[in-house]
Order: sequence, then structure tokens, then C-alpha cells
Amino acid sequence: MSTRLTLAILLLSIMGCAPTVDTDNTIDVGRVPLEFGQLKRRESPNDYLVCPTDYCRKAKPDRISPELAVSAANLRTRLDALLIKEPRTRIVSDDRAHVVIEQRSAIFRFPDLIDIELIDLGPAKSTLAIFSRSKYGYYDFGANKRRIDSWLRELVASPK
Repeated sequence: MSTRLTLAILLLSIMGCAPTVDTDNTIDVGRVPLEFGQLKRRESPNDYLVCPTDYCRKAKPDRISPELAVSAANLRTRLDALLIKEPRTRIVSDDRAHVVIEQRSAIFRFPDLIDIELIDLGPAKSTLAIFSRSKYGYYDFGANKRRIDSWLRELVASPK
């Protein structure tokens, strides 16, 4: 058996190769769009949630969303510029205020789903809610956290 195939089998057995099961309607993997106020997180450690304070009423976020001194429209322009540069990424659904993205892993092409909701806080102020989760397996080895933290750094650092 080749080394690559052996590695693939080992990785799949570690991560689990079955899709995440949503028997109690807590995550609705792939549902468009996700309702952040109703979100209940699963027990597996393969997701990452960023929300403004008290926005995700039924789920504890991993991080509180930053407030940006830009309009929601400007924030969306920044987000579009960021997403264009992301590899293996496609937009699943987009209504301008809520976008659902699928990004696949580089080697095994496992899909992760990312919901982003832009929140208008006034003429020159906005924030966002983000939920990134693996569609398959149990562990993500921190991939969702790294992705979203990187995106947030870029969105905050973007010129006004």
C-alpha cells in the first residue's frame, strides 16, 4: 500500500469519515441561511463561532465580534475582496447581508461551511457574526479558528 493511501486511511479513521449528524436540528449543516439567534452548537470541537455580545442567544461564542468604523456596505466590500483571494472557496448562498461559503481543505478536499452575517450598527459602524464548521469528522485541528481569526485580522486591518 502506498504511503499516501496509508496516510489517507489513517487520517480518515482519526477524524471520522461520516458526515456530521444533526438529529436534534442544532446546527443544520448546509441550511441556507443560518439563524445566529437560534444556533445551538454541537459537542464536537470542529467549529468556531464569532458573534457580537448577546447576538447568538443560544450559543456561547468563541470570540466576540469586533466593531468596525465602516458601514455594513463597506464591510461587505472588504469581505468580497478577502474571499476572492481565498483558495478552494465558493459562495453557496448570498443575499448581501448573509453569505454562506464553502471552503475545502487542500489535501483531502473536506468541505467546511462558513456563514457570515453583516450587522449594520449605524452609518459608519458595523460588525459581523461568523460560524465556521467542518461538515465531516469530529476534529478540525483548529482549522476553523485559524481561518476566521485570519479573516478577522484582515478585515480589521483593511484600509477605510
